Amino acid sequence: MTIRFLSAAFAALLLSSQAMAVDCSSQSRPETTPTERFTINADGTVVDKHTGLMWMSCSVGQSWDGKTCTGKAETFSWTETDAAKDELNKANYAGHGDWRVPMVPELASIVELQCFNPRVNVKVFPATASDLYWSSMEKKGTTDRAYTLNFGEGEATPTNKSKDGALRLVRGGPWWTPPKMMMQ
Repeated sequence: MTIRFLSAAFAALLLSSQAMAVDCSSQSRPETTPTERFTINADGTVVDKHTGLMWMSCSVGQSWDGKTCTGKAETFSWTETDAAKDELNKANYAGHGDWRVPMVPELASIVELQCFNPRVNVKVFPATASDLYWSSMEKKGTTDRAYTLNFGEGEATPTNKSKDGALRLVRGGPWWTPPKMMMQ
């Protein structure tokens, strides 16, 4: 009885992990981040030819082994993201000391709408967690919320700054011009 229960539990776990595997089979939408749009560098960075931004291939906490990201993405509260960024800049990650936390539109620019779990091109950004990733943008009118982008769903939302989220740093830009607010 116990062995049968354990076997059934193991089979359910295996099936659920396969269901959570990245799925990029949707042909109902055009690719939004085709691999050809990016230059994949040997140092663990990628350059988006459309925006000119350079991204870390891996999430903070993972390591680039020359082919993929290994290890688990670290998670941070929003207030801890600055220290994580500063540490990588001090270490001159990939030969650069000007990494920053991206803005929401920048994170949204790497969302792949054909894929689910994660909603990202995993050839360009391997081993990306289907989780919240912090942006540098605080929610206007509050002191306790900042925006995250969920790479499981591809959706940006204001999130309590004490919540844990992953982090992928960027350099260059911004490639877009923020809208101007009209004062009356």
